[in-house]
Amino acid sequence: MAIYAIGDLHGCYREFKKLLEKINFDHDKDKLYLVGDLINRGPKSEKVLSYLMDHKESIFPVLGNHDLAFLVFQAGLIRLKRFDTYDEILKSERVNEYIQFIREQPLMRHIPELDIAICHAGLYPNWTIPQALSLAKEAEEVLQDDEQYAEFLPRMFGNYPNNWQEDFTGVDRIRAIVNILTRMRYLHDDVSLDFDAKTPMKETVGLTPWFRFPNCFKNTQVIFGHWGSLGLHNENNTMCIDTGCAWGGKLTALRLDSNPQEIIQKKRKKED
Repeated sequence: MAIYAIGDLHGCYREFKKLLEKINFDHDKDKLYLVGDLINRGPKSEKVLSYLMDHKESIFPVLGNHDLAFLVFQAGLIRLKRFDTYDEILKSERVNEYIQFIREQPLMRHIPELDIAICHAGLYPNWTIPQALSLAKEAEEVLQDDEQYAEFLPRMFGNYPNNWQEDFTGVDRIRAIVNILTRMRYLHDDVSLDFDAKTPMKETVGLTPWFRFPNCFKNTQVIFGHWGSLGLHNENNTMCIDTGCAWGGKLTALRLDSNPQEIIQKKRKKED
């Protein structure tokens, strides 16, 4: 048995399948974790979702901000942005199944035997792993409960709160959890999130990547995506595996149970 993680798919179905072939992935024996942003921007989001739904016993995603944004878009609460490809999913006869599938996915996973955490954007430095899992569960329960979901959906995205306080309640509490797990890159000195900066670290002054703060994760490795301009990056027991496949880069797989962890990549090719 082998255990892998793969970076942001963004609907790059062909590269995803080619990468699975390259690592000889066996759905009967192996396990695969996905760091979120399963859909959007790439050409085959519907095929990605269909494939993931057909292999729930071997592929374990977490949600990214683009996956959550689809839920808001399909409800008619936001418009398509340039390069968005959500409308492809809406045209599918299985659209309601896809919506339900996305709502059922977690925001964070932990692999106890390897002590590895999987999330989309990262973990707040002040959180322990048990705390992060518990808070992620709070947000997941809102997404999965029809009544709470209907109330939260129109208010899911917003730049406040941009930090974490244990006494947050209601929508502010859930939005803070979602913002941290799916949108975080840089932090200010007071550990508040900056939602604007996406550039590589050498080009950003006055902000610090979340993974450079002293943290409470102890020995847990954190595997994340979300930061295509950062690319493949290993620092302080964290690993970014978003290598910009949807933007003409590569799709990256990381074998989690090898020592050292093996990196396998598939370069994006132009569609025929």
